[in-house]
Amino acid sequence: MVGYILGGEVLFWVLLLAGVSSRYLLGWRVTSAGLLLATPVVDLAIIALTYVDLAGGARSDFSHGLAAFYVGFSIVFGPEIIARFDRRFARRHTGLSEEQLPPVPIRMDLAYLCRCLIASGITVVLLAIGIALAGWADSFWLIYWIVVAVSTAVMWALVGPIRKRWGRGRKQDSPDHPTQDSPDRPTPREE
Repeated sequence: MVGYILGGEVLFWVLLLAGVSSRYLLGWRVTSAGLLLATPVVDLAIIALTYVDLAGGARSDFSHGLAAFYVGFSIVFGPEIIARFDRRFARRHTGLSEEQLPPVPIRMDLAYLCRCLIASGITVVLLAIGIALAGWADSFWLIYWIVVAVSTAVMWALVGPIRKRWGRGRKQDSPDHPTQDSPDRPTPREE
């Protein structure tokens, strides 16, 4: 299964590079759209192969859960990866102005947290289907990956706001933003 996942990841990037290359270097917009639309098919193939393997009597292993995790997060974050890669490729290989470049989503902490929650939810559903196919007795690794998916969402929620607050604190401590203890700033007694 790990080979399928790695092969799928390589195929994803090949399709992505072929799609943007055919659009910007060759001017083949229809071919480009077809290649870019084929990227989610790779995810479907990976999860289908996982389910075929489990339904065929294979005991779940680390890679079966990894496949569901990969597909769940790829479904949610894949379109943005494609959009950002498309924009960078266009900027580098065309003479388009900033306004003409393809748009990309704006990064917002809360939106990313919601997307992580959705990706974790999709992953849990995919893993639950795997458990139904394999049966409880053979589902240790699928259950393990459910814990990983839930933990990822919890950690994303905790680390995101903490990181942002820490970043704000460092900005206030910088020379551009003097703190109360800074010698450049007068104390209340000096004013």
